[in-house]
Amino acid sequence: MVICDLKKILYIVTAVLLCSCEIIREEDRLIPVPIPDTGGRTHVLIEYTGVRCVNCPKAAEMAEQLHATYGEKLIVVAMHPASNPFTQSIYDYTCPEADVYYKYMGGTASTSFPTGNIDFAKQPDGYLSDYLQWPALLASAMKEDTHLSLSCSAQLSPEKDKIHVSAEVFSIMEGQYRLAFWMTEDSVIGLQAMPDNTVNKEYCHMHMLRTTGEEVWGMPVHLTPRATSYTGTLVLPKECVPAHCHVIALLMDEEKKIVTAKQCVVN
Repeated sequence: MVICDLKKILYIVTAVLLCSCEIIREEDRLIPVPIPDTGGRTHVLIEYTGVRCVNCPKAAEMAEQLHATYGEKLIVVAMHPASNPFTQSIYDYTCPEADVYYKYMGGTASTSFPTGNIDFAKQPDGYLSDYLQWPALLASAMKEDTHLSLSCSAQLSPEKDKIHVSAEVFSIMEGQYRLAFWMTEDSVIGLQAMPDNTVNKEYCHMHMLRTTGEEVWGMPVHLTPRATSYTGTLVLPKECVPAHCHVIALLMDEEKKIVTAKQCVVN
């Protein structure tokens, strides 16, 4: 008798539930929005260098080894700040924006080269670090992830004097950031002092910062849980070869630390 009573109760509950279920029209149903895969955070290694710095080629080799290790998770940018005498040469590779970043990190005319930084992050002893510290600092930074997804594309203008940049940002959290655009150039052949105290007249300079957008620290952006598109324009320096150039989109937090970045070729 108990079993029969339980069956009756089950039938009654099932009938009530079926009757109380409302049929929702297809057009009124919630459709899940796919969240882009952030793919993890991309880090930026900034290498302060100069043509008169004999040990800078060693730092460049270190940067290339790290790039080979981490692939697309690492973007290398070589900066030649004018305020350091190691950059002074008949070849002017200096970039005004590089000097802004360099001075912000405490760089002076007496700062020893090579030196560098990862993600504009400040360490206990300051922003700048010796190139032999980069592997450990980068390994630690690689443990950090992000909730942001960033993509970019770059198009050369018909006049070949400007680069039009588009970036799309997706965030799963709301927040204030800054979006900056940089342009680097590879395969720049010129002078370089070498570790054996010789001068290489055919040295190949890579990842050289050439220019940035008008706002050196980027434009303020307010991100919400959705994809947002932004555009910008970079003025191409006359001496640059577009086929050797890359554009980098960088997202920084309110403390100017780079939280992720994306690099693309110029089409």
